Amino acid sequence: MASRLIPGQPHPALRFETLGHGAYDLGQGAPVGGTYLAFHRGSHCKWTRLMLKELDDRIGDFALRGIRIVAVSSESREATAALQERMQLIRLPLGYALDPAAVAADWGLYLTEGSREEDAPALHFEPAQAWLRQDGTLGAMAVQSGPSLWPDATNTLRAIDKTMSD
Repeated sequence: MASRLIPGQPHPALRFETLGHGAYDLGQGAPVGGTYLAFHRGSHCKWTRLMLKELDDRIGDFALRGIRIVAVSSESREATAALQERMQLIRLPLGYALDPAAVAADWGLYLTEGSREEDAPALHFEPAQAWLRQDGTLGAMAVQSGPSLWPDATNTLRAIDKTMSD
């Protein structure tokens, strides 16, 4: 795993395609509140499905703060589209087909290889959430080593609110 990213320092570049929202480039066009980036394990994970549904339901709470939100994984476009349909994710932009090893190295994420979970990719990253400021620096980041440790949206928004006001 790479060294930890430091709040206030530039975050790594990341570009990816999304379902129905086109290409995302974290270095371009961020709104005044920045970007909330959720790295997820994939559709095989029940915790991921719960997290993505919560983020889709709460996207307006982020938008009120001027924050764009996007969730990304290493799954294929097809698997991501099936997840979007299955979970009825209608607002949340979903990125796909990231290289898990490269992203983990750049962002300091944990990887799981050879999971026994049904339909799990051979290699995938564990959840992480990053709030990226409009100026291209890291505002805050939470990196998990397992699937059930992700913070809920309410606590995430409280942390962003506190950090924005400091």
